[in-house]
Amino acid sequence: MDFPTNALRVASATIALCAAIALSSCSSSGPKPVIALSEAKTAVDQADRAGTRNYAAFDLTMAQDKLKKAEKEMKEGDYKEARYLADEAKVDAQLALAKTLKAKTKEAETQLMQSMHSLKHEINNQGSGMQ
Repeated sequence: MDFPTNALRVASATIALCAAIALSSCSSSGPKPVIALSEAKTAVDQADRAGTRNYAAFDLTMAQDKLKKAEKEMKEGDYKEARYLADEAKVDAQLALAKTLKAKTKEAETQLMQSMHSLKHEINNQGSGMQ
């Protein structure tokens, strides 16, 4: 039994349409996440410049890894996943920066307290020597 040419064309077109729908649902969802990637990259760079490797290296590494994955997903056309990973990278970088600033503040506080203690000690020694 031979299929009529029109039926074959309709079947081929239907199969092609189904394949196109299936492929499109796997890839992009919405516009390219250019802004999300840019914000994530800026946050990662800022955290790196702030010295987070000394205070929050794990969080910085997580942010960098997620940013790389986001860039890969964008190139592959999975914009939804790229946007999600970029947002996570940005938050991880912000966390690394916050931990770093907290640690640096604590160090500065400790140094200030030590300086004040030394100054008080010096003042007390000068006061007792004047008598």
